[in-house]
Amino acid sequence: MKRFEFRFEAVRKQREALLDLAKGKLGEVIGRHTLAVELITERRASLDRVASQSARPGQPFDPRLALLRETHLKALRDEIARREHQLEALQKAIDEARAAVAEAHHGLRAIEVLEERDRELWKQEMLREEQKEADERSAQRFGRE
Repeated sequence: MKRFEFRFEAVRKQREALLDLAKGKLGEVIGRHTLAVELITERRASLDRVASQSARPGQPFDPRLALLRETHLKALRDEIARREHQLEALQKAIDEARAAVAEAHHGLRAIEVLEERDRELWKQEMLREEQKEADERSAQRFGRE
């Protein structure tokens, strides 16, 4: 009995490689998004901490420290705003990467359907050949007797 050989095996392997590549890219973008979310969370906590450290009543007012504190607060707010814009861009990149994974999966599934059909045709052909051989043996055995 001959072995099944899929005629588009090279295409299937290429589509699997494309799917793996798309999944890897998606994982990379999700990782960058997660890191950006962690950084924003950290910066917001830092902003809250610095904002809550205002001058206390009864303490002398130091304008240099107040200016330094306000400068630091502005820098934190600017960084948070920049990171939020990065998050929006990363979310778009995640959506694009997910679409690429879906497209690659769709392409691979089309090849898998072809393989399933080819395998079914091969099975039917093998059954026909087996039946043909069984018929020939029966004819030979009963034809001699």
